[in-house]
Amino acid sequence: MIIDVHGHIISAEAAERAPMPRSLVDVEGMIEAKAAAGIELTIVGSPSGARTMAPADRFAGYRQPFGYQQPFDQLRALHDWLGETVQKWWRNLRAYVYCDVFGDEKSIAAAAETLREPGFVGLIANFSADAEYLDSSRADDFFAMAEEAGVPILLHAGPMPASCRDIANYGLLEIFGRPCDATLGLAALVLSGRLERHPSLDFISANSGGAFSLFADRIDWAVRPRHWDDRTTQTRGADDAAGAPVPELHQTASSLLPSELAARLYVDTTFDHPSLHEANLRLLGPRHLVFGTDAPPIPVKFEDKVQAVRDLPVGAEEVQDILAGNALRLFDLTDFLEARASAEERRVPAGG
Repeated sequence: MIIDVHGHIISAEAAERAPMPRSLVDVEGMIEAKAAAGIELTIVGSPSGARTMAPADRFAGYRQPFGYQQPFDQLRALHDWLGETVQKWWRNLRAYVYCDVFGDEKSIAAAAETLREPGFVGLIANFSADAEYLDSSRADDFFAMAEEAGVPILLHAGPMPASCRDIANYGLLEIFGRPCDATLGLAALVLSGRLERHPSLDFISANSGGAFSLFADRIDWAVRPRHWDDRTTQTRGADDAAGAPVPELHQTASSLLPSELAARLYVDTTFDHPSLHEANLRLLGPRHLVFGTDAPPIPVKFEDKVQAVRDLPVGAEEVQDILAGNALRLFDLTDFLEARASAEERRVPAGG
């Protein structure tokens, strides 16, 4: 069994608003191609709500102070379509509810209500919007709602990441900017103290966590840098660099070290470089990696994505955890397992 926790689909109507890969509209083609590689279930969602990530659409309203509040009716139509599509392909699909982390009371409540509908198993939200990350107090209501809902959250770069506000080259934003937003977004989340204040929440990072795990040996420097030793806290003498002020050590909002908090995160396997997967394994362990392809729209060979996990320096049981077991623990997929078992029974004659 293989479960893909990171895929995207979109309605034909939404696809007409901006140029985008046609694979996003071909739901049946996606299911068939993944099934050929042994991928039985994909959890799909939109990281841009009712809009798209395409260049022609990403500037339409996003570059405003404190993000962009999408029209309620557009988001409702998106989730209605997702719910109907999941019902049609119940053996193969489940869905995320999109939620603006800086949204108003109405939008947060609407996301919570949609989560109670069949087929929705988690939230998809952005690392940042405009000039804010998840350490902003304006995300408090989102975190409170997510904790009450008790579902995993897939964190995904949005159309206008905070780290990419002045990038006009879309290729630069898409290939490099979004992983950088994941790196900064996870760091902001860890340093914000939210992981300690909301211990029941599970966060999965898209883009394999960006470069976050590559900073594993420096994560705690953010609160106590090694190169600032005790002497920097002493009064400087008259001969010391014109009496420049001594920098204060940054203090995290948590009583735990960032490295302790970071160990709670999950990352997907969308990136292909084995060195990044191995860095994630060292920081998080195999029980915190989940199989994800970001396809559609990313054009990948699904067999190669599966083989990349099988080639990791872990045992067979841990490989299966990454391919499916960890997702089964994170998401409420009881109904999927029941449907799967029922299909197996129909294929095997009684007494066979």
